[in-house]
Amino acid sequence: MQKMKKKLNFDVCTFCNHKCSFCSNSDERTIKYQTSVDEFKKVMRNVLKYVECDEIGLSAKGEVLVNNDFTKILKASKEEFGIDYVYISSNGALLDEKKAVEIIEAGLDSIKFSINALDSESYKEVHKKDDFKTVVANFQTLLRLKKERYPKLKLFLSSVIDLSQEELESGFRELFSENFEFIDGISLYALTYTPKFKVDATQQPTKKCSIPFRELYINSDGSLGLCCKDYFDEVNFGSLLENDFMEVYNSDAFKEVREMHKKSEFPDGHLCKNCLLFDGGM
Repeated sequence: MQKMKKKLNFDVCTFCNHKCSFCSNSDERTIKYQTSVDEFKKVMRNVLKYVECDEIGLSAKGEVLVNNDFTKILKASKEEFGIDYVYISSNGALLDEKKAVEIIEAGLDSIKFSINALDSESYKEVHKKDDFKTVVANFQTLLRLKKERYPKLKLFLSSVIDLSQEELESGFRELFSENFEFIDGISLYALTYTPKFKVDATQQPTKKCSIPFRELYINSDGSLGLCCKDYFDEVNFGSLLENDFMEVYNSDAFKEVREMHKKSEFPDGHLCKNCLLFDGGM
């Protein structure tokens, strides 16, 4: 049997230590769960019988470092399942030097910090936590570790600050000074659809989404979901802890979603319709 080639996202923790104003995680409807290493291994064995995967993201809707099994999960990804490239996104508040060395030594290839302000006051307003100095110091530590010991480590920054790309890069350059050159990329994201906010989508789709065809999104409870926008578990195709992967992947519900995307036709109020049509600018 020829395996399918997929990019894999396994959201191993949906708890978060921040309550960012733009994010749905703090909404009480968000499903909260931490994947245990045993659950992770069981799901991965199920999936990898049918799927070829050379990269995996282990974070999405929460703060991955809240999960106490994260280092074990990371090691399993590299050592047991042989995945070449493993990456996470983090708000960075929990990633001190000891933890950083631990997860880098365990095989983490890439870390992206989400820093949504350039000063302490603005950061607290957005993140609802006064962690700006800690986060900046933690990322400085990562840059130093890359410079001195881990040159292959990929380090990225992302932000939803209402600035131009040039202004954002200039601000981060000032924050990280002489180690700025060790940053592999800076991403400026627009505030787009999140189910925390009501959306009235009435236009035609402006883009095609490849996620239902090229990627797999696994929820922290081991179920096959649709994507990281689905904080409230609106679209769930079934448990990969209890069902064979191919039965879930080829379910009528997932086939229906893929057909919607092929035709760019979605029911009113559907997660994908809101996401595709929403222009942002909240």
